Amino acid sequence: MEKDLNGLQNRLRELMSSISERCYSAGWAEDLEYALWTAVLSGPRNYGQSMISAEDILQLQDLSEKCNSWIVWDDENEETAVDLDFWKTRYLSEMGRFRT
Repeated sequence: MEKDLNGLQNRLRELMSSISERCYSAGWAEDLEYALWTAVLSGPRNYGQSMISAEDILQLQDLSEKCNSWIVWDDENEETAVDLDFWKTRYLSEMGRFRT
């Protein structure tokens, strides 16, 4: 939940949400966390009505490393920070669903 995020985690959430707004006119597009992580791993890409840029990716990498977290959507708690190593394992276990 947003109120449970520390300063850096909240900045990461805000960045992710702003990319979602720019690309899909949605505060948190469905599976945003997966689309953005795919871009972190693979580079800039079209996303919705815009794109995830190299600058977006650098900012995502920087913030996620600094706070050792990734932000995910949880239906019960909304935007939630998870440990970066946990996220990487979760992403790999589901990557077939999100390949582009």
